[in-house]
Amino acid sequence: MMKTTGLKKLAGSALLATLLAAPMATLADHHKGQGEGLKEEHHERMLERMAERLELTEGQKAQLKVNHEANREQRMAQRQEMRQLRQQIREAIDSGADQATLDRLGAQLGQLQVSQMQDRHRRHQELESILTDEQKAKLEEMKSDRKARWRERHKGHHKGQSKDPAEAQ
Repeated sequence: MMKTTGLKKLAGSALLATLLAAPMATLADHHKGQGEGLKEEHHERMLERMAERLELTEGQKAQLKVNHEANREQRMAQRQEMRQLRQQIREAIDSGADQATLDRLGAQLGQLQVSQMQDRHRRHQELESILTDEQKAKLEEMKSDRKARWRERHKGHHKGQSKDPAEAQ
C-alpha cells in the first residue's frame, strides 16, 4: 500500500480549503473595499426597491424595518466570524497545518454556512408573514425572474452545460 506523502496532504488540504472558501470569497469580492456601513446601505436600498415593487403598506414597511434592524447585529457578527474563519483557513494552509486542523476549520465553516442559510430562511418566513396573498405571489414572480436573469448571465459557465440552449434539446 502506498503511503500518502506530506505534499499530497498539503495539496489535499489546499484543495479542501479552496473549495470551501471560494464561494464566500466570490461574495466578498462583490463588496470589496466597502465597509460594513456601505453593505448595510446596499441592503436597505434593496429592501426599499422590494417594498416599492410589492406595494407594501406603511405598516408593512414599518414591520419590515423592525425585522431588519432586529437582525442587523447578528448578520454583522456572522459576516465577521466568516471572515475570521476564512483567514484562519488561509493561515493554516500557508503554515502547512495538518489535515485534522484543516478538517476542523472546514467543519466550522460548513456549520456557519448552514447557520446563515437557516437565518436567511427564517428572515424570509418573517417577510412572508407580513405579506398578503397577492404580495406573496408577486414576490415569487420576482424571485423567478431573478433566477432566470441569473441563469441567463451564467449560461455555459457550469461544467457539462451547453452554451447553446438549442443543443440541450
